[in-house]
Amino acid sequence: PSSYFSGQVWFETKPIQAAKMLEHAWTMGVPMKWVTGDEVYGDSSHLRNVVAEHDRWYVMAVRTNVTVWTERPEVAVPEWKGAGRKPTRERILDETIKAMPADRLVASWPESHWQRLAVAEGEKGPRIYDWACRRIVENQDELPSRDGWLLARRSTSDPDEIAYYLSNAPAETTLLRLAQIASTRFTVEQCFEEGKGETGLDHYEVRHWHSWYRHITLSMMAHAWLASIRLNCNQKKGAKSRFLPT
Repeated sequence: PSSYFSGQVWFETKPIQAAKMLEHAWTMGVPMKWVTGDEVYGDSSHLRNVVAEHDRWYVMAVRTNVTVWTERPEVAVPEWKGAGRKPTRERILDETIKAMPADRLVASWPESHWQRLAVAEGEKGPRIYDWACRRIVENQDELPSRDGWLLARRSTSDPDEIAYYLSNAPAETTLLRLAQIASTRFTVEQCFEEGKGETGLDHYEVRHWHSWYRHITLSMMAHAWLASIRLNCNQKKGAKSRFLPT
């Protein structure tokens, strides 16, 4: 349906919008230590930088060809040789040290590096995958950025189906913890499904943008209320999720 908006409109990518929404949430005091998302968001160095600059940790999916270093290369501003423009930008001193694509790096890991973990609940039971990780240095604009993790999730039925993640979590973070955070994306998908099925999240026909906001807000409030009731009932029964991180 068409909708009317009387105001200035400009284009922003999803990662830019996500960064602004997160900063607003943090300003409003929303408790949040971890951020996760799919490749659309994980491939944005801007979004990852925003999360890190606010002292939060991310575990975000990235493309298979995102490049990283296994060791931090030395960088410096090249010495000016007296001709041409004087260098001002740092460069990697040893040009033979190249960042490696994530899929190539993961392919080099031995089988013993992988652990089979159940870290999320699916419709037919626990979601089970093989997981592995190692410390890396992120590549930003062909220069080493922050230290972090390269995390990989491999299908148990199709070993060629591998998802890749970058994380700025501390060095002492366990593989289980990284896998748990990465898997919370499944709960986001579940949230959308429940909202559409239980509280009419997608049942709207509007002509004005504020009408859409009112509908979505009320639907989300109703879903939050139902979720709180479910949580209270589970707590009274002594039930606790085996998979969701606290």
